[in-house]
Amino acid sequence: MRNSKGIRWLALAASLVVAACSDAGSPVEQSGSPDVPFAAASVEANANRARHEELQQAREAQKAYFKQMREDNRENLRAAKEEWKEWKADWMQQYKLQKESWKRAHPGEKGGPEIQLLRCEPRDYAGAAEIIGPQGGTIKVGEHQLVIPAGALEQEELIVAEAPTSSLVDVSFSPHGLLFAKPARLTLSYRGCIRPTSSDLLVAYIQNNQILELPPSVDRKDDDEVDADIDHFSRYAVAW
Repeated sequence: MRNSKGIRWLALAASLVVAACSDAGSPVEQSGSPDVPFAAASVEANANRARHEELQQAREAQKAYFKQMREDNRENLRAAKEEWKEWKADWMQQYKLQKESWKRAHPGEKGGPEIQLLRCEPRDYAGAAEIIGPQGGTIKVGEHQLVIPAGALEQEELIVAEAPTSSLVDVSFSPHGLLFAKPARLTLSYRGCIRPTSSDLLVAYIQNNQILELPPSVDRKDDDEVDADIDHFSRYAVAW
């Protein structure tokens, strides 16, 4: 009788030990739950790493493209400089002809091409490509630069800037249509340009050499530079 009681007590004790082990094991299972966000973070980190590598490859391809463009544009630069000499010799008459052309195209309308694109001594083609992410960064192309502040981009982007061989102060940025959460500061140099007015020069958003928008600008005459905050990518020039 004592033995059967002892066996029952042993069985009860064993069941309690199993239950205790089972309960003790449950925190182990729960401790695995933090692995879920860790795994998600790891996946995101791997994706960011893969994207960065792709952007690096694209940047190297862009550098090869820039080199080829500089070589191909040598003849264009010579032609642009010849055209510039003719313009510079009689630039006041050239602007007058532009205004007369506008009046012919808009008969009966008042006004004229009050805001025009600044003409300058042509510069050689310049291109630059930089990987810039949420931490912000700067890209310089020729004598121009764009400063993208921290927090303006959600992820890394390959920022490409091109200043073509032209008598305009003319810079194009891509990816086209890229929007900034915070404005980026664009600085365009107009060194070597004919300044036909004492009024402040402006940064102009252009398409097909037509002015579409004039963001608020600051003309730093002592430095021959004009600044403006921009919130999207496209093509920009200096106007007056």
